[in-house]
Amino acid sequence: MFAMTVSTWLEDHSTIDTLMDLPLPIAVVHRSGSVDLVNRRFSSEMDAEALTPEVIAKLSARDVPSNVSLPNANGDGEAVAAFVVPLGDRLMLILENGDRAVQMLEERLREMERLSTKDRLTNAWNRTHLERMVESETARAARYRESLSQILLDVDHFKRINDGFGHAVGDLVLKELVSRVQDALRLTDSLYRWGGEEFVVLAPETDADGAAVVAERLREAVAAEPFPVVGTVTVSLGVAEYLPEASREDWFDRCDRAMYRAKSGGRDRVVVDPLRPESRPAAGSTPRTRPLVELAWDSDFASGHPVIDGEHRRLFDLANRVLAEALASHSEPDRLASAVSALVTEVERHFRHEEQILEQCAFPGLQGHRNAHRALLRRAREVEAAVRSGPVAVATLVEFLAQDLVLRHMLTADRQFFGLVRNC
Repeated sequence: MFAMTVSTWLEDHSTIDTLMDLPLPIAVVHRSGSVDLVNRRFSSEMDAEALTPEVIAKLSARDVPSNVSLPNANGDGEAVAAFVVPLGDRLMLILENGDRAVQMLEERLREMERLSTKDRLTNAWNRTHLERMVESETARAARYRESLSQILLDVDHFKRINDGFGHAVGDLVLKELVSRVQDALRLTDSLYRWGGEEFVVLAPETDADGAAVVAERLREAVAAEPFPVVGTVTVSLGVAEYLPEASREDWFDRCDRAMYRAKSGGRDRVVVDPLRPESRPAAGSTPRTRPLVELAWDSDFASGHPVIDGEHRRLFDLANRVLAEALASHSEPDRLASAVSALVTEVERHFRHEEQILEQCAFPGLQGHRNAHRALLRRAREVEAAVRSGPVAVATLVEFLAQDLVLRHMLTADRQFFGLVRNC
């Protein structure tokens, strides 16, 4: 891991600058006989010309970290101890105390690795990390035949903010925006800075309809309260579902076009790309088998309110994921616990959002519905705690998901307000 990381970073200018400024005397040579890098401290203490192809050839014979002797910079023939670290087709030479030098370098490289995956301004994941995760998530989606969606978010009129208030204020706006977006995301989602005022959200195990619900939540979170100094800020969002039969570049282009349709349509809105996978499997299915127990969505379950219905369908999807993990003989306990946690998080957010809608629509039974939500959420957290503490009977999960959450609440208690929210 250490060697692979270093050899990759040697092509990065910021990494080279860091190595040049390290207080440790360091040189990097290629096994072919060339010298790739000699930092300032090394040059001050050593004769870099002593790193001849012949010397490098001798060093290359060593396959494990080891100590060697090199001529010093005074030319008096006195040898200086150096520590040699093999790095694939390169070698790193570190003077002074080898063990401590390697420890210090590893600490610095670990910090550099952390910084290399995070955007320095906003602390969101950066574009490099996004590219790695897209490759990983698309492979997973194809392997397990799961849905995967992408959300592209762009700050409306950001140039006006920079021009009117200055770039320092613009930076503060981006930091605040990322904070709000991250607070509104689900546990399974991840946020990346694409560049400038554009951000990407990856939503695993989520189809376009479910991602549209997530995007709408993000839009509302950004616009809910004025930003310091600049006031109200809005965003335009595009949503696209991954198509296994198409390229990843095409996926981003569809998301980008959807975002620009949101811009041209008036901004502060969500637009969803219309394309869907040619063959979508049932929620929770795997390449090997369909789940023995599955919650099937029916159009009769729809309230007529797009946000509530979208979130209800998302809960069905997450519940089916829990059932699939619980019934799969190959499933790991951590995967089941993660699936249950994602469901509980979404249940809590949906309840909060639903109560806001019912309050806006003046639903007379709101307080009773709130009480039912609290009781159901307590039960959900009990199930989550039980799953994390040890094996849980599948019957317990089925009872909670099928009877408590779906049959008794979503298909019974929620029907009391269907007629109201449809026309609200």
